[in-house]
Amino acid sequence: MTGRIVVLTGERGVGKSTVCHKTVALAQARQYTCCGILTMSYPDGNRDVLDVQSGAVRRLTLEPEATSGVAQGRFRFDLAALAWGDDVLSQILACDLLVVDELGPLEIERGAGWPKAFDVLKEANFKLGLVVVRPELLVQAQLKLPTSATVVFTVTPKNRDGLPEVLGGMIQK
Repeated sequence: MTGRIVVLTGERGVGKSTVCHKTVALAQARQYTCCGILTMSYPDGNRDVLDVQSGAVRRLTLEPEATSGVAQGRFRFDLAALAWGDDVLSQILACDLLVVDELGPLEIERGAGWPKAFDVLKEANFKLGLVVVRPELLVQAQLKLPTSATVVFTVTPKNRDGLPEVLGGMIQK
């Protein structure tokens, strides 16, 4: 397969992860194979990571007062959950839709978190790769991603509801 990569960017809380979740649901309903990792956010500030293919979930963030894990911004990430997510990515062979939500400062600036994501994206064993990147990291991410196959969509309140259908249409059997 020769994968096309779409980077979803946009301000915090605009709905990038929601677009990913809805795109996966749409693709699965159309019988496409989906793989990768999705971040799930909760009102209390906690985050989980979901293996798209198996449905398995791990708690990604630790309590703010925790002293273990890796600190990044306002979060403290569980090392075991990061290793698990990286392992999920490293075991991907091929799929129609690959989702990586998200490549953040850990991956882009520190080479930690889910570094295998870059290898999987470069291998391009998917029809569509959907990657979430914050606007302030977009240029750095683009330098690490295969440029010939990368398109950037900025998620906004006006376009977020229609993006899953647009993205779903980009997966061609």
